[in-house]
Amino acid sequence: MKRQLVQSGQLDVLERIAAFAAKIRGHQLTGWKRSQHSSTAACAACGRTATVYRSLVQPEMQGDAIEGDCEEPLRHVAA
Repeated sequence: MKRQLVQSGQLDVLERIAAFAAKIRGHQLTGWKRSQHSSTAACAACGRTATVYRSLVQPEMQGDAIEGDCEEPLRHVAA
């Protein structure tokens, strides 16, 4: 159980780092979906995603929400 808490804590930290990195580019990441070793969220405005990967050696993050600005919406939300 302690190992699960550590793994969950690592993903919590990586999610916060990714959310901050995406926010700098104008994104608002929401709806984190977790698997055993990763977590993915999408920008509420444009739909671009960010994924973080838990690893003992080198945690990673990638995605359009981290690498690009929140510009023209990719999806349209009905009012």
